[in-house]
Order: sequence, then structure tokens, then C-alpha cells
Amino acid sequence: MPKDRATEIGEAIVAANDALDHLERAADKLDDARRWGMVDMLGGGFVTSLLKYRGVDDAQDEINAAKRALQVFVGELDDVEGVGLNVELGGLLQFTDLFLDNVITDWIAQRRIDDAQYQVARAIREVERVRDQLCRM
Repeated sequence: MPKDRATEIGEAIVAANDALDHLERAADKLDDARRWGMVDMLGGGFVTSLLKYRGVDDAQDEINAAKRALQVFVGELDDVEGVGLNVELGGLLQFTDLFLDNVITDWIAQRRIDDAQYQVARAIREVERVRDQLCRM
């Protein structure tokens, strides 16, 4: 028996909230990595780099979970006509500055963290936009 529209919308909202939870945790982890990255650029050392990359790794785990949650969300949206999602999440890379610790590689790592923060923030806005549209249906 097919589900009714309200049930489909409700399932899509739950899926959106799950994706948002992971995206927001990724954003928090990237903020931590960025702060450690700033310390690293100002003269931190090996331990600072390790802390920065722990934040990057934790963020990557959350981004991977968000990608899975977004796939579920897109599947749920397929059941609701008239709603579309436009999100692309790029992967984060482990950088070389852990062992090549100098201001240039630290700066490159910081730019990549900034780029990842931008992508996650954009994904959060898009999922919130679609979720809000679903809530108004």
C-alpha cells in the first residue's frame, strides 16, 4: 500500500534532520581544526599539527556520515513531488604539512580547511532550505 503524502514528507524531514546533525558536527570539527591550524601557523609544532588533523579526521568522519544521510534524504525526496536538493560535498584530504611543517604548507592546509568549511556551510543552508520547504507543505 502506498504511503500518503504527509508520511512521505515526514520521512523526508527526519532524513533532513539526520543529515543536518552530521553536517553541523562536521562544521564544529572543522572549526576546531581551523583554530589549531591558526596556532600551527603561528609557530605550533608536531603536536599542534596532530591536533589539527584530529579535527580534520573527525570532520571527515562526520562528512562521510552526512553523505550517507544525504543519500537517504534524496531517496525520501524522490517520494515527494516538487522538491529538489542541490548539494555536493567534496572530500577532505590529509595534507602533507604533518611532516613538512612550515608556514607555506600550514597556509595551504588552512585554505583547504576553509574551503571545507564553506562547502559544509553551503550544504547546511541547502538542506535547511529544503527541510523548511517540506515543513510548509
